[in-house]
Amino acid sequence: MSGEPLNVLIAEPGADVGAAKRLVREMVAVAAESGAGSGHRAASQAETGRRTWAVFGELADGDGLDDNARALAHDGLGRQAVRVAVDKIIAVGTTRIVRALHQGAVMEGSWGDEAAFVATPAAAIDHMRTEPGYTPGPGDVVVIAGPADLAPALIDYWRDDVGLQVRIVEL
Repeated sequence: MSGEPLNVLIAEPGADVGAAKRLVREMVAVAAESGAGSGHRAASQAETGRRTWAVFGELADGDGLDDNARALAHDGLGRQAVRVAVDKIIAVGTTRIVRALHQGAVMEGSWGDEAAFVATPAAAIDHMRTEPGYTPGPGDVVVIAGPADLAPALIDYWRDDVGLQVRIVEL
């Protein structure tokens, strides 16, 4: 493994979709500085370059929206992540709101293995273990927003099982 850390941006517990969108924009800036992500690397680095990731769960309702409006907001978050060239998106949860987030990413153009939909943080980890190309590596940049148990589970897996040096990016 490279000496580079895995750079992780984490939304505060209780973050809403607006906060997650702002964090994605911050992730893009961090990725641009480090050369991570398909939007910031040369075509010759496509397979070996550092990637950008977004792992989202259901976010808080900061505006008192009904479920339909919340689903649309989550859909928009998935679409935004694709628009800013996030390489891998994992939607974690069982609600139709999280499904809308995943669907937004797919409909925006994240075909094939670029977007995954799993039920729990443990299922996200299992997906990373078993699906080729779904484990972040040194120099990658990850944004995590969702329930309070999501970020700790992923960070423990990356540190303990994958052996990555994890750097929490403070904004």
